[in-house]
Amino acid sequence: MNKFMQDFSLNVDLAIEARDLVRGAADTEIEGVTEEVISKEEIKTHIIKINTEKGAQKLGRPIGTYITIESPPMKVNDPYLKEELVQAITDSMSSLVAEFIKTNDTVLLVGLGNWRATADSLGPKFIEYSPITRHYHSYAPDALVEGMRPTCGIAPGVLGITGLETFEVIKGIVDNIKPALLVIVDALAAQNVDRIGTTIQISNTGIQPGAGVGNLRHSLTQADLGVPVIAIGCPTIVNAAVIADQAVKKFCFNTGASYDEIKSINSIREIVSFYGGSLSVTPKEVDDIIENSSRIISMGVARTLFPGITVEQLELYAT
Repeated sequence: MNKFMQDFSLNVDLAIEARDLVRGAADTEIEGVTEEVISKEEIKTHIIKINTEKGAQKLGRPIGTYITIESPPMKVNDPYLKEELVQAITDSMSSLVAEFIKTNDTVLLVGLGNWRATADSLGPKFIEYSPITRHYHSYAPDALVEGMRPTCGIAPGVLGITGLETFEVIKGIVDNIKPALLVIVDALAAQNVDRIGTTIQISNTGIQPGAGVGNLRHSLTQADLGVPVIAIGCPTIVNAAVIADQAVKKFCFNTGASYDEIKSINSIREIVSFYGGSLSVTPKEVDDIIENSSRIISMGVARTLFPGITVEQLELYAT
């Protein structure tokens, strides 16, 4: 990781950004890492696979598959584009879960984040718009559309509100209901303002809540929970230090001035030190971004878990 990221103790949530940081100016593939790119008119999908421990060490994340769906117009609530994004999520997620869930297996949906903070409410909103059916299987099976598996969902909140670690809550539920799969959705931190509300990451390696804002909690992985975990996220914030450094670089490029990394880091640290270096920024339209992205993700996950069920039918079971 570069000096700037290390000095400000910044974690990289997106695998595609971690790859770019490791590559630097050299556009050569990283040993132990492969990438496939699928381009469509408004959507580009990057499938990054970390295949070896060496590749995992270089990118600073576990061996596994990381799928990044990019669409700059995603912030606009366009029905046509929304359908394409939902299908991209469905295709990507299906490729990750097909081998280990059967038609009638229970799936636990988890929406991480603080519902009181808009930029961190992606997870709870995801649960709000997701079809929840497990209780129907027990108490009103006739009310279900044929072919609907049991799904249950929880938005466990954050430690500062509940006094409970997210891992404690999820582990307790997993041990009791024994789902075949966990799907966890959380807001992410980006290293570029262009990614806010325009990027969705899907991975099969679990998630470490709070990593992007330097507030590491217990990881939620198959190794710790005992069931496969699919993690999905969308960037909603960028660290202020990242924005400041990008602005300095842009100024130097436009004016022909030489960029001095040490002086830039020291100057930025002096400004953001009042906030302990953890000042994060989100756009004023973040409420629209959360609303749009949570609906897209929830429908993409629903279409994966309930193949053949219409959108209108799925929406009837949303909480």
